[in-house]
Amino acid sequence: MTGHIVTVLLSVISGILVFVVQKLINENEKLRHAKQEEDRIRQEAISGGVLSLLKIQLFEYYDRYMKDGNIPSYVYQNWEEMFKAYTALGGNGTIKKMNEDIERLRLDNKG
Repeated sequence: MTGHIVTVLLSVISGILVFVVQKLINENEKLRHAKQEEDRIRQEAISGGVLSLLKIQLFEYYDRYMKDGNIPSYVYQNWEEMFKAYTALGGNGTIKKMNEDIERLRLDNKG
């Protein structure tokens, strides 16, 4: 009789433990998915912000150096690096056209 009671209690306890563990696993998965979504949204915001800042600087360089008709070599190097980052982040064709214009400028090696 006592052995039967112990067996029943162990079955009930193991059933409860399985339920609790399964519940914890499900909650953990929900939290992980929520965190991944937060991270994705944050990453998109960072990428968008960087893209905007690059675009502003590229426009400033373009306006200034197209008027001058030449571009200092250090500025051209900055332009190239920013342009690569801009396109890698999914920048649009406007800057691509501007890049073609910048590449036609005379390089000023004094700067």
